[in-house]
Amino acid sequence: SVQPVTKSNVKASNGSKVNTSKNGTAALRAVKKTSKKSVSVAGTVKVNGVKYTVTTINAKAFANAKKATKITLPATIKKINKSAFTGAKKVKTIVLKGKKSITVKKGAFKGLNTKKMTIKVNKKMSKKEFAKLKKTLKKAGFKGKVKKA
Repeated sequence: SVQPVTKSNVKASNGSKVNTSKNGTAALRAVKKTSKKSVSVAGTVKVNGVKYTVTTINAKAFANAKKATKITLPATIKKINKSAFTGAKKVKTIVLKGKKSITVKKGAFKGLNTKKMTIKVNKKMSKKEFAKLKKTLKKAGFKGKVKKA
């Protein structure tokens, strides 16, 4: 059988670019260039017949989605890196499907006006996790609304 490998900047079957690792996880490097208003990140990607779980959003991952107003992240995401949303200047809504708080690095929203943005989280997220996420987002420089949807 085909084993997961550690590689950088590999094109996944859905057209996005990812960094893969031996443990079967992937970090999103860049979404496929699009003029769509809504961009969804897949929870898994296939590279050379191997399925990887997408757990990280890397810097400038959404730079190719200049017209996107809504970005949906799967429940598999655990970490959003610095400058992850840089370049996606029209984003108004970010949807987090997971039930647990995630790591959001300082500067993840660099270059964006977050005051007009809303982050919608899974309505099944516990109060404790929700509070933890709000604190993390604030530390990362997010000034918009965070609500359960």
